Amino acid sequence: MSWESQRVDFQPDEFYKVIEQKGYETQWEKAIMCPCLEKDRDGQPNPVCPLCEGKGKFWYDPKTIKGIMTNFGTQERFTSNGEIISGTSYFTTHAVNKIGFWDRVTMYNSIIRFSQVIEKGDFGGKDKLRFTPINVNMLRSVKTVYVLGVDFTTIPAPAKDPLNEIGYIDWSGSSNQPMRGEKYTVDYLIHPRFICIDLVNVLRDTQIKHKNPGIAFTEMPVRAVVRLEWFVLP
Repeated sequence: MSWESQRVDFQPDEFYKVIEQKGYETQWEKAIMCPCLEKDRDGQPNPVCPLCEGKGKFWYDPKTIKGIMTNFGTQERFTSNGEIISGTSYFTTHAVNKIGFWDRVTMYNSIIRFSQVIEKGDFGGKDKLRFTPINVNMLRSVKTVYVLGVDFTTIPAPAKDPLNEIGYIDWSGSSNQPMRGEKYTVDYLIHPRFICIDLVNVLRDTQIKHKNPGIAFTEMPVRAVVRLEWFVLP
């Protein structure tokens, strides 16, 4: 047998079985540039744009898919500027899921903590959170600790805004709340949301003869580098 007739082919069926058996169920959203960009690709977004809120891109077409999340490993990795690549993993999914740069993946089977500083709005009003809270661990200003269910409640995103997964702190009906313009911090549980920052193999298709009468062009699984959203976007 000549070396030309010897081949080792990738077996996509076996790999797809692993994704279906071991993969996480996630929500995938496609990223698209916002019309507010002053110049295509490298322009500055409008910081008060109602569509992208200054991010320069927005997300659409949420879809439930399965994928395998793997870490870089225990060894710390660094960028060219010496920054530790925190919150970064590989995400592998089926070839049919054409993940692109800046796409968003939310892991609904996992829960992590997140905290942020908020400037108080109108008295008795609602203050927007970055993510939808599963539970609030702590909310306090410099001087006062506020109690969930007593001083405030949380509400999910309104039906008119289903894509951005925004939650709110609701101060309605409470007499004990920060003054307008006063800052407070909130620590809460969320489903982790990742941004695709790189595609390890933008084109990784191959030709396979396994179980085929001839050679068949086959798309390989998509492998993306994803990072927790707050490390990537403002």
